[in-house]
Amino acid sequence: MAKERIIVTLQGDDYDLIPSRAAARLAARFDATLDAVLLEPDPSDFMMWAGPSGAAASVMAGAMSSIQIESDKCAATAKNTFIDAMDFAELTADRGRFLRISDQPEDAAAETRLARLVVTSHHAAAGNGPLAELVTAILIDEQTPIYICRHKDEPPESVAIAWDGSREAARAIYAGAPLIGAAKKIRILQSDSGLEYRDRRAASIDRLFDWLAVRGKRSDMINLDQFEGNVGERLLQGSEGLDLLVAGAYGHSRLREFVFGGVTRTLLTAADGPAMLLAH
Repeated sequence: MAKERIIVTLQGDDYDLIPSRAAARLAARFDATLDAVLLEPDPSDFMMWAGPSGAAASVMAGAMSSIQIESDKCAATAKNTFIDAMDFAELTADRGRFLRISDQPEDAAAETRLARLVVTSHHAAAGNGPLAELVTAILIDEQTPIYICRHKDEPPESVAIAWDGSREAARAIYAGAPLIGAAKKIRILQSDSGLEYRDRRAASIDRLFDWLAVRGKRSDMINLDQFEGNVGERLLQGSEGLDLLVAGAYGHSRLREFVFGGVTRTLLTAADGPAMLLAH
């Protein structure tokens, strides 16, 4: 019986291919079930445009019918992609579910509770397309870790861990523990710049070394202060050549343009770099 639960967000187009395959392969690695979530337009979003007249009702009915047809097309495409990914990773049908959800993003995000992590595309995580608000709600509101794919669907063989002793970083590390445990190479990225005394104690590198040692893993360490640029840019430089960056994500506002701190925004909008596992 599967011991974990992984979710992949789908939108019914070509952006689903890599996340669905990556999620299926991670489900095999984590010994997990895999749920695919397709977020459809919420009909209540369109009801406000309906007026009291019969003409308005007729126009509204036509619009709703068109929306439903397009939703069905997207759902069929997403479901086929999901089934193909399950077959690709040799997962049996009883370990996967395909869910169509018509809801507001913040309500749909509640579906991710008790999941080990949620897999999504870099396109969506960077704030693009129909899944952007859902991914934000998952990471910030639900505080469910997200795994952001880029160009590959293979599980990572090398991992960079951004360590500052924060709760967010610790949650990201816990979420990625099976991947860290299976990695052939691990690199810790750290910077003492800007840390108060209390933070320096929490960010002790020995704490993470001990955590890795218990799992039979060793790592090297890079001080990010040797690189130029802001912290996000230095994290990308420090993780260059590795498959996955595990890091805490920081957000303060529910507005998309302000929701992520500068570090997280830099990581999410970078054109190149490793896959990422982020937790808030």
